[in-house]
Amino acid sequence: MRIIYILFICIVFCCQISSAFSSQASHNFKIVTSFSLLQNWVTVLTQNIPADIAVISTQSLVPLQNDPHVHQITPMDAKAMEKADLIITIGLSFECWMNNSAATHSPHTTLFQAAAGVDARLIPAPDPHIWHDVQKVRQMVTNIAKVLCEKLPKAAQIINNNARVYDAELVKLDAWVRDEIAKTPLEQRKIITTHDAFYYYGKAYGVTFHAPVGLSTEAEADSKTVALLINQIKNENIKAIFFENLANRNIIRQIANETGIRIQEGDLLYADSLSEESGVAYDYIAMMKHNTTLIVRALMRG
Repeated sequence: MRIIYILFICIVFCCQISSAFSSQASHNFKIVTSFSLLQNWVTVLTQNIPADIAVISTQSLVPLQNDPHVHQITPMDAKAMEKADLIITIGLSFECWMNNSAATHSPHTTLFQAAAGVDARLIPAPDPHIWHDVQKVRQMVTNIAKVLCEKLPKAAQIINNNARVYDAELVKLDAWVRDEIAKTPLEQRKIITTHDAFYYYGKAYGVTFHAPVGLSTEAEADSKTVALLINQIKNENIKAIFFENLANRNIIRQIANETGIRIQEGDLLYADSLSEESGVAYDYIAMMKHNTTLIVRALMRG
């Protein structure tokens, strides 16, 4: 009887340990995002979720201060996507480098496009830089919160509360950007950037952006386009010109030299990536405030 009793205790103990490990494993939820802005929003929406509900891990395929337009899938990327429960992209042809990855077709992985249903510029090609309009970000964050609630129903209340708090911050941010831009003379609201990344910002806040390069930094500016832009700058007396944090600076230097525009070497607009945590664009709100502050300063100076 004593032996039977000891065996019984061992079986119960082992079952409890097995159950504990199984329970812990079932709470792990892996989220992979295509680039840093999406990771920022996911982190905001999943904060304060207790470990007994879910252990959330997030990973961005494109590292900070790297260009999403020219990213190439690495073996580590493929491994991360294969293990992911949820992969979040922008869509709008932004992550073309992900199209042929077998990991995106894994049966246990949900592939979700944050910009689904958000009004976007589709001509001359889909424009993915939708995050430069805060109102559109509000829609994307709502979309992300919805899919997170579907995948993590026990955490839905926390996710929705995080979404409400963050949405209130985005409403304040949008109003702040509008107020700042309103300080500048209407006729001077014209800016030169490296590539066509700020259309949504311009449409939302009343600024005209011109660029020698198209929607992707991977494209190259042809001499005819550059010549036409230089003539336009001279004819319209455009005074604001910017480097971008990831784009090649040579073409902007050429344009500045040929038009006599004074360029501030340290003034970088963040178009497609956040900065490091210690930098000026450590999250989305900081990025928008940084870009807007530089834009307003340049337009007032002009």
